[in-house]
Amino acid sequence: MLNQLLESLRQKSMLFADLPDSLRVPGQGGHPAIDALPLEEASVNDLDFALQDLDNKITAARQQALALKRLRDQARIRGAVDSDTVGAIFGREA
Repeated sequence: MLNQLLESLRQKSMLFADLPDSLRVPGQGGHPAIDALPLEEASVNDLDFALQDLDNKITAARQQALALKRLRDQARIRGAVDSDTVGAIFGREA
């Protein structure tokens, strides 16, 4: 039934084309986390908690990507080439 519901939603609109089969709901208020809650069984609150968790992960990934980009840019400014290591470039500054 789950596959039928999801496939139906996915076919009805491009807005639902990327719906996952299940979602991760982080633990909230003493409730344990659910790692693979079938989407058909998810409440609106479950969707909210899953979205908040995904947003937090996206934010963290963006911050890490930005920090790595800054590090790479600083390495290039110092004249580093592709095979130079971070330790060799910045090790003398530690």
